[in-house]
Amino acid sequence: MEPVCIENPEHRFMHELVGPGDRFLAGLVRDFIEREIRPIRREMEESTRGDFSLVEEVQRKLVGLGFQGAFLPPEYGGWNLTSALTYCVILEEFGRGEPACVAALGGGAWAFRPAVIAGNRTLLEDFGPRFTSGELYVACFAMTEPSGGCNIENVDMRGKGIHTRAVLDGDEWVINGSKVWPTNSGIADVYCVVCNTDPSLGDEGIALIYVPVPIEGFSFGRFEDKAGFRASREGDFYFDNVRVPRAYRAAGPGEDAVLLHDNLIFARLFSAAWAVGIAQGAFEEVLAFTRDHKVAGRPIRQHTEAANILADMAIGIQVGRDAYVNAAYMFDHPEIYGPRTSRYMLSRSTVAKVFCCDMAVEVTNRAMELMGLYGGDPSYHVEKYWRDNKIIQLWEGGVQLGKLDVARGYYPYDQFYGNEAYDLLRGKGTGA
Repeated sequence: MEPVCIENPEHRFMHELVGPGDRFLAGLVRDFIEREIRPIRREMEESTRGDFSLVEEVQRKLVGLGFQGAFLPPEYGGWNLTSALTYCVILEEFGRGEPACVAALGGGAWAFRPAVIAGNRTLLEDFGPRFTSGELYVACFAMTEPSGGCNIENVDMRGKGIHTRAVLDGDEWVINGSKVWPTNSGIADVYCVVCNTDPSLGDEGIALIYVPVPIEGFSFGRFEDKAGFRASREGDFYFDNVRVPRAYRAAGPGEDAVLLHDNLIFARLFSAAWAVGIAQGAFEEVLAFTRDHKVAGRPIRQHTEAANILADMAIGIQVGRDAYVNAAYMFDHPEIYGPRTSRYMLSRSTVAKVFCCDMAVEVTNRAMELMGLYGGDPSYHVEKYWRDNKIIQLWEGGVQLGKLDVARGYYPYDQFYGNEAYDLLRGKGTGA
């Protein structure tokens, strides 16, 4: 029998960048996935057509590991886990196992990063204990709107694409508008809502406001029926004069825009890692398949053409991993590489996201081709990896907006350059 080549997961990363603590957490997650998720991942996806009980059972076990409130400062019961690189390494492991099942817990870290960074004591004191209670407590970062998510993520729009309005009435924010597609919508206990206080203010009008539910004026539409990422929930919801305390705004004018941009760049990084994990999982499946199945009397992977294809997969995965690790390390060290929300950091994080997602689509597609009709057989999971990665490639503005953000790191690109109508909209035109 052909010897089995086993790659050591510990050697996938440069230890100079990925420290022992990160590798320990990655190993903890890897063991959990092997024990609790991989044996039932097919059943988990099938169960989402009916109810979410099996997915929620796994998520509750993850709560027991302490990850749910890990993003909180120690004084609120957390681990002060704020490193982008740490989250990326962990999410790569989840991508390899079951990408979507961690979305409920991960949504809390993403949604509450702005409050943690801003040091908003009211929000941390009101909601922090719920994340560390030992019970599943879900948060949602509510950004995308019917007019298009990329309008909100486009830095050149300066908040003009945000139509959910928040108006201050005494000591309360009054919110009106709608959101579509946010992960954890419909199941979240608290929403971080991207709002606009005044479209004429540009970035100064961007506001991140936290809305606990149930609350009067909040209504939910339906869950989306998606091709992939079925173990997460997305849908649409509406605000009709929803009132929350004034202190539930993350920071203030101008500051909330910086927090939004920080969160968007952070998301590009963890999306890249998620995609690498998916590609790694598909690669492991096809390695085993081409070892165990023969053509012309030899294992498939002992044929030169198959070996070349497998080598291309391995190259793409490792280059993608190196790309996200380097970008996340830079993000975590602004004292060396400059502000986390700079155009350069936006570009570097997006390089990783676009490359890794495109690579993962290609890897899963080639894996299916090597496996023939078995590539579409759910019992081998490759077709699921293929479906799951596609949504990561599409979110956060997709490849098209991503490439514009890459360009912004190399020259002062403004897609509205020379557009007099848009200059007038921003209040910069002469009107003559």
